Amino acid sequence: MTLRVLAFTPAPESGAAGRYRVFQYREPLRALGIELEPAPFLDEDAFRRLYRPGGVAPKAWDVARRTQLLLTRLRSARRYDLVLVHRELWPLAGGWPLALLERSRTRWVFDLDDAVFLPNVSDANKRFAGLKAHGSVTAIAAGARAVAAGNAWLATWARNQRLGRPADEVEVIPTVVDSTHWTPATPDNGGTVRLLWIGSPTTLRYLEAWGPTLSRLGARHPGLELHVIGSRLELPGLRCFSHEWSADTERTISQRCHIGLAPLADGDWERGKCGLKLLLYMALGLPAVASRAGVHPEIVTPAMDGELVGDDESLEAALDRLVRDPARRAALGRAARRTLELRYSLKATAPRLGELLRRAADSHQAD
Repeated sequence: MTLRVLAFTPAPESGAAGRYRVFQYREPLRALGIELEPAPFLDEDAFRRLYRPGGVAPKAWDVARRTQLLLTRLRSARRYDLVLVHRELWPLAGGWPLALLERSRTRWVFDLDDAVFLPNVSDANKRFAGLKAHGSVTAIAAGARAVAAGNAWLATWARNQRLGRPADEVEVIPTVVDSTHWTPATPDNGGTVRLLWIGSPTTLRYLEAWGPTLSRLGARHPGLELHVIGSRLELPGLRCFSHEWSADTERTISQRCHIGLAPLADGDWERGKCGLKLLLYMALGLPAVASRAGVHPEIVTPAMDGELVGDDESLEAALDRLVRDPARRAALGRAARRTLELRYSLKATAPRLGELLRRAADSHQAD
């Protein structure tokens, strides 16, 4: 019997979180008899405006018109077998969306791949930090029939909100990559070694912290380049190329690079991250240099399928070795791809997510 699931997500498919946690599962779940219907709060136009500075009036109109659509979707939720809530129901403070969902007596599963329960807002929208819906996340997690957490730290938080409920209702479903879509390539060299960073303006600060080290490496290795996808960065002493994110060009640019960069700070917000950029590099068969922080030590085995660094000295040493040694890059990259296929690929996790959704839909917990 087909299971029909309505999936609420904050952003459309161009938003990385929803793309990897919701949208990419449509076909694999369909093969398992589950029809997943994404219901993004923002459409593509509104999402493009969201992180631009200013534009208060258009952003407010985006929220108003999309809230009306959210209201309609919530009222229709009872026609589905299950609801999946990815991150949040509504981007602003207020518990009315959850109240409507509860009133419909609809079961829901909560999916989180970020510490969305902590205050955090982009620089472009800092003035509206007080309006964010951090508080409602706890209630969504507590009332869900099950929780899909992107890493073990998030799973622990979720279990703590669900005291008295079975621990197995919370399962770690890591963020994963479609290994049939993201495939290795053999980049040309010709004396040039290309570093790669994929991210957004909100995470660029982590790469900027590595800036002095990257500049020193650029001065030491004249053929070194840095390619930034999703934001813009210039560093003295290093040739930098900034590329706007595009679904059509992201893989093409990435497959021309040789080493992936995954910088991260060490704090609670970062512990909620699920290592997506690191996984993309691994899917491409690239050796990655990652901060020893957050989920990275769970993903990478140092000197086997990547490198973990804890300070500027170890960062510079790890990158210098990889820039100088193509054979080491190739060996680490092959091992990284194997790790990705085994533990962090869509084909490995789709059955687990499908089973979690079916258990939640079949739950006999009293309504």
